Amino acid sequence: MRILFLSLRSPYPPQRGDRIRSYNFIKQLSKRHDVTLVFFAESDADIEGVEHLNTFCERVEWVRFRPAFARINTAVHCLSRLPLQVHYWYSPRMQRKINQLLAEDNFELIHAQLFRMGQYVTHAQGTAKVLDLCDSLALNLSRRAELDCTPKRFLVKLEEKRVRRYEVEIMKAFDRGTVVAKFDRDYLLNQDETLNLSVIPMGVDLKYFQSHRINGKDAPEIDHLTPTAQEDLVGNPKKNLLFTGTMNYFPNTDAVIYFCDSIFPLIQKQHPDATFFIVGNHPTEQVRKLAAQKGVIVTGYVPDVRPYFENASIFVAPLRAGSGIQTKNLEAMAMGTPIVTTSIGAMGMEVEVNKELLIADTPEMFAERVIHLIENPDIRQNLADAGRKRVEASYDWPVLVERLEQVYAQI
Repeated sequence: MRILFLSLRSPYPPQRGDRIRSYNFIKQLSKRHDVTLVFFAESDADIEGVEHLNTFCERVEWVRFRPAFARINTAVHCLSRLPLQVHYWYSPRMQRKINQLLAEDNFELIHAQLFRMGQYVTHAQGTAKVLDLCDSLALNLSRRAELDCTPKRFLVKLEEKRVRRYEVEIMKAFDRGTVVAKFDRDYLLNQDETLNLSVIPMGVDLKYFQSHRINGKDAPEIDHLTPTAQEDLVGNPKKNLLFTGTMNYFPNTDAVIYFCDSIFPLIQKQHPDATFFIVGNHPTEQVRKLAAQKGVIVTGYVPDVRPYFENASIFVAPLRAGSGIQTKNLEAMAMGTPIVTTSIGAMGMEVEVNKELLIADTPEMFAERVIHLIENPDIRQNLADAGRKRVEASYDWPVLVERLEQVYAQI
């Protein structure tokens, strides 16, 4: 089958949720289909990544994203009934590129990732169309509005209302929609029960995210930390706590600030030598300031997150906002790192609570769970082993893409 795959960002390198999802979809689909990929290039590195993507895509096209135009276009249309993100990601050049490809090639299916890319093919006729919303942005924004105390809160609430309406409207222009979790599907069906939605979870690359404890190999070395941070990471593995993620994304910034303010001090009362590593791209000023707190290390970008999982005793994900499945949790489980998270952090995951991960929704209970794991290595190991088995059974990308192909076949 000839597939036109519209990805908001370059899928390579696969370093954040939407990139990871599109990269693995495309890589698996290309084994049996001819895939033409189109994306916005936000940097020179995105353009350099085309060489890698060409190794399995039939054709790769990109359009340079222009932030200045995006901001102006958003400001001009600020009173529109459409979400601001639609205007921010609208590009006449991208529209022309997609129109040209549709005119030149006889595609049998269009796969658009996120409604920001779906907007370019709502009027395309004669070709089967799938819109991968990933998760419900309206649900994500509604949770953020409850926690955000900044002046942006009003804008977030306004955008949530627009997105809630738009997600339903744009879905009706596609033959089928996909989301990563049942609760995202249920939320959208509560808006309109006629929507045709399938659940295709997030997955994890089990060959890449595999601990040396599992495969018997040496742990990857870390050569980008300061000597002090290196000593903290490698020298204190029983009390290393870890969080990973894109650190200018509100649910992630809220999670680590909440942990440092309300949970970590409770842990340090009993284990003053505990350390908390915050690992991920683009830490905000608020996140960087957390490094002034005793035991907290903010790394910023790292070329490889696996060494941090290798040397962490517990992965903590105290999320209070967000939607969809947390890829960070799947990566931790694949690496054999036990998890303590919240009900929101675990939502959408097909897991057995207390066997494959732990859940706590108050600072006191969260700290208690972490302390219990620090002091009980056998329980940590049991959680780690069960978590790895779960991702092997339910979250391997080849299995998930087979489910996606079944959706394609149905339409």
